Amino acid sequence: MHDPWLRGSANRWVPSPQPAGVYQLSVRDFLHENYKAWNIAKVRNLFSKDVAEKILETPLVSSVREDKVVWEEERNGCYSVKSGYKLAMRYIIEDVSRLVLDCWKGEWNVLSIVLNESSDTVGRVAMLIWCIWHNCNDKLWNDNVQMPRQIGRHAFDAWNDWYSVHKLQSNNVSRTTEADLVRWEKPTLDWVKCNVDVAFVSGSGRTSVGLCFRNNSGHFMAGMTQWQQTVISSVEGEA
Repeated sequence: MHDPWLRGSANRWVPSPQPAGVYQLSVRDFLHENYKAWNIAKVRNLFSKDVAEKILETPLVSSVREDKVVWEEERNGCYSVKSGYKLAMRYIIEDVSRLVLDCWKGEWNVLSIVLNESSDTVGRVAMLIWCIWHNCNDKLWNDNVQMPRQIGRHAFDAWNDWYSVHKLQSNNVSRTTEADLVRWEKPTLDWVKCNVDVAFVSGSGRTSVGLCFRNNSGHFMAGMTQWQQTVISSVEGEA
């Protein structure tokens, strides 16, 4: 009763619930003792009408004396690595497709709820959704999973960093005039120019550094960014 042995391509499992004693029985327990035929009275007594009819419709081949395991993914009934791999990939693709569809539905439902909230709340929710989606991809491709508490903390920190940087940029833009703009100048022939900048996020205790190398044609050659858990002056950072 633990295998999908009913006939047909769908509903091949014996549905639950069934009488308690049925779970310990096998197919041969529903046959007559002296000859190979279904015990009709016993089958109809233990199962619902539709299940009983499916069982009774199953033909019993008299030439077969013992059961054997058959692999239905191959015509000859024998298992092969190729067919096993194809079956596994089919289930994986179905699971991923269902996961993607469910995730998008869930995201739209959440966003429709928070649209009337403040922009700060909407931003936090959007960042949390992005972190959850990133965690799903990390599990799929790298088999790496974060705990819900870790995802929530990462979303909180990422949102605060994003908000602080954009708030700082918006304040700087509002105070900048055309006269304050500095135009980049190309280096002389056969020279490379390196531009350096540092940034500080108030209250974070971090200093970020960025480097950009360009040739005398103004073409980008290389770049680098890094941050360290310390606060230094702008002069020290650019040095």
